[in-house]
Amino acid sequence: MFQQSLMNGHWCRALATLLLSGLDTQSALSALKEQATDNVALQRACLYAIEELKQGASLTQALANYGFFNRYHVEQLRVAELSGKIPAMLASLATRLEQQYERQQRLRTQLKLSQAVIIIGLLASVFLAVAREQSLWPQCWQLVLIVVITKALFRVLSLDILLLLAMAWTYQWLLKIALVSRLFEYYWYNLWLLQSDAGVDNAQVLFNLRDLFSSSNYRHHNRIAQRYLEEGNTLLFSLSQAGLILTSPLKQVILVGEKSGKLTQAVNHHLTLEKQRIDIIIVSFYEWLPRIYYVLALGIVLDTLL
Repeated sequence: MFQQSLMNGHWCRALATLLLSGLDTQSALSALKEQATDNVALQRACLYAIEELKQGASLTQALANYGFFNRYHVEQLRVAELSGKIPAMLASLATRLEQQYERQQRLRTQLKLSQAVIIIGLLASVFLAVAREQSLWPQCWQLVLIVVITKALFRVLSLDILLLLAMAWTYQWLLKIALVSRLFEYYWYNLWLLQSDAGVDNAQVLFNLRDLFSSSNYRHHNRIAQRYLEEGNTLLFSLSQAGLILTSPLKQVILVGEKSGKLTQAVNHHLTLEKQRIDIIIVSFYEWLPRIYYVLALGIVLDTLL
């Protein structure tokens, strides 16, 4: 399940910067602890993690044991650690956390008007019900419904994308949704690319990615692909047979990349373009969501007043 992490975008980027400056992991966490003067929980976690590092634990193990990141962030960092690219992954996570926080704050601001309209409408309906000597239960239930919907909405939007993808592999019909399949390919193949660029062979890459999602379905598909690769089949055939290629454009990219001997370059270019398309969809979603919520608010108000 979702685990709230100690690291937000700011602290994640700070750790990435400290490591990129040449500090070893213990020194980087010590510096992070000194900076986090207003975050006692993070300071305590840094202190415990430093002790773990002194006893021979890897950075990913130390970060996982004391709640710096949620499970899916840790899995990404573990893969990056195997490739020797933890600072790059930390910077990437920082960007995603910052974007998620910014979108959530903007959405909260935009929804305040809708919530104000709902409250005014419900108060007006309460006065009308009192004046007409009617029951107040309908207004109370509508208020509870709005509170539940709003909290559920923000909870869903605060979930990490990889947790949502793990749910999609558990309930595989979700992978038929175009955006979900594209999100899976973008994140999964970025982790594949990270290792491939570091010289890790494809069978080992799949093994390293096996625990990325807590889904038995996903692990089964992963093992199928690894078996095909170990038998000497091409990457395209192995991933296609295992159902790890979900869209036709990516299948074409891998086909051309393998035949031309420029697989990583082809996949990297595809993922760069895919990120632009996904960002457009996400921005549009966050723009339209407050409008849909506002229509819902308007419907409730009109229903209570008429």
